[in-house]
Amino acid sequence: MLPRPPLLPILPLLLLLSCLISGPSAAETPAGVSGSDPFSGFSLPGPWQEEFWSEPDVEALLAMGPEEVAALVPEQAGFYHARCPSCEATEADDPFTWSVRTPEVVSCRSCEATFPNDAIPAQVEKAVPEDTVEVLPGTFHSYPYHLVEPTRARYPGERIYLDAKRDDLARTFLARFALYAAVRHREEPEARRDPKPATLAALILLRFAQVYPSYAVHYDQAGRSKYLQPADLRPPYREGFRSAKWDRSGALNVPMNLVIAYAMLRDDPAIDEAGRLLEVEDPRRVIEEDLLRASARFLLGHPDTHDERSIYVARGLLSVGHLLGDDRLRDAGLRTLDGLARRGFYHDGHWRSGDSEAHRRVVGLLDGWFRGLVPGLGTAVPHAPPAIPGPGGGASPAPTVARGPEPGSPGAEVAAMLALARRADDAAIVDPGVVEVRQVSWPPTPIREEVRRPALLGGVGLARLSAGEGPDAIDLELRGFGDADGPRSDRLSTRLAFGGRTVLGDLDDLPPSRDGWERSTASHNAVIVDGLNQRESPARARRQAPGADLLFFAAEPTLQVVAMGDPRAYPSTCSRYRHTMAVVHDDRARFALSVFEVRGGHQHDQLFHAPPGSSARWRASRGWERGPRTLLPASIVPVADSPSGNGRWFIQAYAAFTELREARVGGPTQAVLDGPDGPMVGLHLLNPGESTLYSAESPDPSGGGRGALIVRRASDEEEPMRSTLVTLFEAPGRSGLRRAGRVESPEGTVLLVLETGGGAEHLLVNDAPGTVREAPLTDGSVLRTDSLLVRVRGEGISMAGGTFAEVGGRRVEQARVEGRIVASVRPVEAGGLGWFETDRPIADPGALAGLTLIVSHGGEASRSWTIDHVEILGDGRARVVVVEEPGFTIDPETGTATYYQFPGSTAPGPHRFIVPRIVRSG
Repeated sequence: MLPRPPLLPILPLLLLLSCLISGPSAAETPAGVSGSDPFSGFSLPGPWQEEFWSEPDVEALLAMGPEEVAALVPEQAGFYHARCPSCEATEADDPFTWSVRTPEVVSCRSCEATFPNDAIPAQVEKAVPEDTVEVLPGTFHSYPYHLVEPTRARYPGERIYLDAKRDDLARTFLARFALYAAVRHREEPEARRDPKPATLAALILLRFAQVYPSYAVHYDQAGRSKYLQPADLRPPYREGFRSAKWDRSGALNVPMNLVIAYAMLRDDPAIDEAGRLLEVEDPRRVIEEDLLRASARFLLGHPDTHDERSIYVARGLLSVGHLLGDDRLRDAGLRTLDGLARRGFYHDGHWRSGDSEAHRRVVGLLDGWFRGLVPGLGTAVPHAPPAIPGPGGGASPAPTVARGPEPGSPGAEVAAMLALARRADDAAIVDPGVVEVRQVSWPPTPIREEVRRPALLGGVGLARLSAGEGPDAIDLELRGFGDADGPRSDRLSTRLAFGGRTVLGDLDDLPPSRDGWERSTASHNAVIVDGLNQRESPARARRQAPGADLLFFAAEPTLQVVAMGDPRAYPSTCSRYRHTMAVVHDDRARFALSVFEVRGGHQHDQLFHAPPGSSARWRASRGWERGPRTLLPASIVPVADSPSGNGRWFIQAYAAFTELREARVGGPTQAVLDGPDGPMVGLHLLNPGESTLYSAESPDPSGGGRGALIVRRASDEEEPMRSTLVTLFEAPGRSGLRRAGRVESPEGTVLLVLETGGGAEHLLVNDAPGTVREAPLTDGSVLRTDSLLVRVRGEGISMAGGTFAEVGGRRVEQARVEGRIVASVRPVEAGGLGWFETDRPIADPGALAGLTLIVSHGGEASRSWTIDHVEILGDGRARVVVVEEPGFTIDPETGTATYYQFPGSTAPGPHRFIVPRIVRSG
């Protein structure tokens, strides 16, 4: 563990940070590793140091003699996970404290009980029970425990190892002291140095090196029975780094506090003094071989998970490898990172979890820890977006990809992927109202401003529409995340920001809550069918499933459109679950549009949530009346509390809504989210027929409740419902709209008429692009098109997708760019990370740079890439060079696509592609 910074009381979101370090400013940071010391520029923030040295326990330690300090070092491995046996504090609460001044006991922060005491641990047959393990031949370690009564046990046979928890807390404190003492010793002028802190730090280092070899390999997971095994256990170890020696996870086995402390003190006389005090002839050899190298080698026996834990494994291997000049450990660390690049990231550069907060954390760790440890890691792809296509559908070339390490060299994979990951970081909307404490790392992660741009991450399934600047800016996010790395409940959910201020937010900016509310579909801005969580059942939710199919994405300055369909959200209930969204932004009108199509079920609930931490609440154009006590069906009994992992919210989600009010409406209506500074967003709910609006509060981990609006359409008919939920979002006072309405139109279309300062205009959405539709407009003319979306404004026509649109004698058309992908080639070449080869020439290749290539695998799943440029080959085929990794290869015999990037899945052929475009007349 690295030092824990002090809690920051000025922040509304209080987070206890762990595994953090700080470094010098970018100007002070060396470009690479200084000699054999990869931590030559390491530092700690001044406030952290001041608070640490003022702690009573630190003062007490400094007053001790060397023998007393050495005696504090635990001779046995500890257990991190332990709950209080006297109160309701759980393992997740981490309720225990330990003090140098009373080193034999631990205390509970919650109930202030101290252990051991007369009653706990309870005796069994007149003795405290204990587990004994032969850690080394002839050496036995004993682990006393408190056996929890069966009626109070959180799991069968629960045992609480209080002595082992004490050892874990002592280990953490002493390693932290060693780091702080080493930093102070290095930073103070030599003439003013007090030798004692450095001597005690070296003593702690050496003593840990003496006892570490006999630490038991142990299994220490939350809510599970603990297991102890010999210290010299040979691999293979448990999957998921669940075999540990130093910490609760094998991935954290290298003691980074001690590694950095030793890097600072290695050449200092304090190490020699520690050897004299502990009667060790060669203290450096003992520290390097029996602690540092041994802890790193332990990592080599674990199966690689290619997830976030692998970053800590690589950090440990590379740090010790560089510090000790061990090429084997360095190469193993680089191989771990390269494997992580292939199996931890989608081909678009987004982290496998699909979670934006986790993505930023992972990128920060890689940028911070490895910039000086991996050659070329800090010099890969510059952070620049592709150009937005102009009015004719073309664009200037996408950015050329700069190079890091040579292809095939150690670290080349992660250098290339990290460049994409930095770019992917800007696709998600980050709520500025959420206080986010980011990990501080060495070298310091460069601080860069968010780049606002339309973006589609075609691997993970995240789209962003972004138009305008300043207070008129609109940013809209649509998610198509799947379940490849754990259950998700936010398929086709959205976020919306006006003027850089999030107005429809999500909880994913925050760390996971204790009760797991964010695991429910009801916590997101999405549509719920029949009150069921997405995936319909807990059993199905536990099975991996791809995300939404990407159907359309195109963006130009005044019109941007995205469409996704997700047949896996409600696979048994719905035949269609599709979301089309658009942003219109010009001198006359600035708004966002949502068309959510649901086919199936008998109740459709569309939810709109205020941002986390906001006091904003919803009001409707119809007056609110007292609502029901709960939205939970009468057949389901509310459960007040249960662990987040047991699927409570899958069934209980509607019980979370409180302060319910309702309004019944017979057609289109309006709702406004009112914040403390006035209206934040206005909703035109353009749905025909009867519906019920509910205003409610839902759980908000940042404190208080979060305003929620639920739009419900329900039917008692036997036939499944068909809903096309149409919502127009406007920034009150800035949209340019005077009136907005939905008018009658042919089946399969949605037709809106808008009145602005420049007159009337129309928007048509076609639910079957490629199918010709005819729709009478309010001025008597008829719009005829096969496009997904058409905007008719005065004399101009804007068309998204399709091949033509005509109205009143005016016509706009474009050639369809489509075909089959017959080969996927990965070699790194200038301009991209690889390319696809098509079965035919591509029309207008010079106008496709910066546009989106959507590939459909056998009609089962659709993913996308950004086109860098297109080359016409000699045989008439085309080579489409892409900005991202190709991500998959195609078997020339079977035609099957195999993803070498996460999630490593296969997909059948044929692999058809389209390049969506927007074109306009006038």
